[in-house]
Amino acid sequence: MWTPLVSVIIPTYNRRKWIGECLSAVRAQTYQHLETLVIDDCSSDGTVEWLRSEPQYNFARIHVQQRNKGASEARNAGIDLARGELVAFIDSDDLLAPEHIETAVDVFRRHPEVGLFCCDSTLIDPEGEVLYEGRTWHRIQSEIKRHPVKSGRRSLKDVFLFSNCFPGFTLRRRVFEEVGLFDQTIFPLDDYDLALRVAGSRYEVYYANQSLCFRREHLGQCSGAANAVRVGRETIRCLDVALERNAELRGLLGKAARRRIAEVEVEMGVSRIYAGDRRGGLRALLHAISLDPHQLLEVAKLGRRRLHRIVAPA
Repeated sequence: MWTPLVSVIIPTYNRRKWIGECLSAVRAQTYQHLETLVIDDCSSDGTVEWLRSEPQYNFARIHVQQRNKGASEARNAGIDLARGELVAFIDSDDLLAPEHIETAVDVFRRHPEVGLFCCDSTLIDPEGEVLYEGRTWHRIQSEIKRHPVKSGRRSLKDVFLFSNCFPGFTLRRRVFEEVGLFDQTIFPLDDYDLALRVAGSRYEVYYANQSLCFRREHLGQCSGAANAVRVGRETIRCLDVALERNAELRGLLGKAARRRIAEVEVEMGVSRIYAGDRRGGLRALLHAISLDPHQLLEVAKLGRRRLHRIVAPA
């Protein structure tokens, strides 16, 4: 039976508080043919020194970047160092469920055409307590966007219309030779950009509708609510690039392409308004409606009173 070496890559920057828990979750995997790579992006909180002083973490190879380059470049450095046929990614503030790697390996074993494996995530708070009564990331997003997802292979169209949560992305290492590495210039949407590139290649994306990761919600999270405007801006950039790169998408999607971008514009507009940028927020909302008049109904759902309260002059 095929038992590939899996390289687990953990980029980290000032996450001493959580990285031990992350590493312990890797060590607890039911699939044990692993190597673990910690790529430290010049932490200043003693992460590297602490890890090297703790014997229980000596199974991990630690590589320290010469200078701070960002999470995408840290992941790319890990790919260069990896020896595994499969490469799994988990950020140092997140966790893999015990059966994560075993499930991913089984998918790659059964589906040789799959290049990227992804899954659902349980949301946890900074202390590790489960949030939202166990409602997962994909379940929440599916309800918001009214876009159900289920286990199976996902086409480029599917990935364009609904992105997958990053924790636990696992890829065949050779995929990077064809589609390229993570792009730091589009961070923190480098994961979505990569998924779109894989889906548009000869490889396929497979989604397991199981919560096989734990995504930690906290203020320092690059893709969290505090960075909603930046996330929205880079999401639109991802979508525009995907449309340019895959000419067939416009024909496949039609109005759905504009609607997808308009939905992000609405999210950005609301985020701008709550951040105090009322003028910028209203511009984003109006642009969304110009792209897709259906978004007028979405904006109306905010409620007249609520919308008036957040856009009215102070």
